[in-house]
Amino acid sequence: MQAGMVRRGLALAGLLVLGACGPTGGAGNEATAVAADSSPAAAAKISAYTDAYNALLDTYGLPVTVQTYKEANIARRSPADDISISQGWIENAEGKLKAARALPGSLGALDAAAAKLDDALTKVLARLEPLYAYYNAKSYRQDGLERGRREDAQMIAEFDAAITALNDFNTALLHQRHARVESELAALKQRGDTLGYTNKLAMQQAEDLVGLFKKPADLNDPAVLGKADTLAASIEALLSEQQKSIASARTKAVEPVEKSRIGMYGVVADLLGSMVGQYRQLKQSHSASDMQSTVDAYNRAVSAANGIP
Repeated sequence: MQAGMVRRGLALAGLLVLGACGPTGGAGNEATAVAADSSPAAAAKISAYTDAYNALLDTYGLPVTVQTYKEANIARRSPADDISISQGWIENAEGKLKAARALPGSLGALDAAAAKLDDALTKVLARLEPLYAYYNAKSYRQDGLERGRREDAQMIAEFDAAITALNDFNTALLHQRHARVESELAALKQRGDTLGYTNKLAMQQAEDLVGLFKKPADLNDPAVLGKADTLAASIEALLSEQQKSIASARTKAVEPVEKSRIGMYGVVADLLGSMVGQYRQLKQSHSASDMQSTVDAYNRAVSAANGIP
C-alpha cells in the first residue's frame, strides 16, 4: 500500500499497506479473470509477496531511494559539492521477494512479474551499492566526479525500470488478491459468518477507495471524487450493519476468544469509520496531508483486521 503516486503502494503522500491474504486481510474488488487458488500454499505465497511489496514501499524502500538519488541531481553537481545518496533498504526487501519466489505454488502472471521485478532490483543493487560507497567515501572529489557523471544516466534508467517492474508486480499481485478475496467472501457468506463477511467486504471497499487516488490531480478530479463518494457511502452502510451484528453477537458470546474476536471487529469498524471521515475531510480540502491521514487510517484498519483471531 505508499514517494510518488502508484496505486496501493506509492500512495499519495504516504504508504498504503496491503493486508495479508488470510481470513481477515483486506483486498480490492476490481473485476479480474484470475482464478482464485484456495490452497494453503497459494495463500502463503501471496502473503509473502504482499510482505515483500510492502517492504519495497517502506520508509526507506525503492520509491524514496529513487527520489533521493534523483534529487541529488548528479549531472549538475560539482566535485566541490557535498554529495550524498541513499541505498535505502532495497536489499532487505529484495531478499523478501526472492524468498517469496522460492515458495511452493505456481501463480502464473504474478510469479512472472515477481521474476522481472527481482531481476530489475538485482541490477539496481549491483550499481547502487558501489555508487553509495563512492559517494559515502567522497571518492568523487578524487576523480572530479567523473565516475558519478558516467554512471548517472544508467543508474536513473535502472531505477526507472525497477519502478515500472514494481508497478507491474503491483497489478499482478492485486489481481491474485482480488480473485482470492472474492472466493473468501463467498465462503464466509455460505457459512453464515456475518461479522467476517461484512468486515472483509468493508476492507475490500476501503482499499478500493484509497486506491482511487493515483496522482495529485486526482484530489481535485470530480470523477474520482464521485467514485470515492459512492464507496464511502457503501462502507458507511456496511459499518452500520456491522455494528448491529457486533451488538447481537456480544449477547451470545461466552468464550474469551470469541469475545476478543468480536471486540476486534468493533475496532476495525471504528478505524474504517475514521477513514471515511478523513476522506470526507480530504474532499473538502483537496490536500495531500488529508490524503495521508486517510491512508494512515486505512493502514491502521489493516493492522487491526490482520490481528483478528
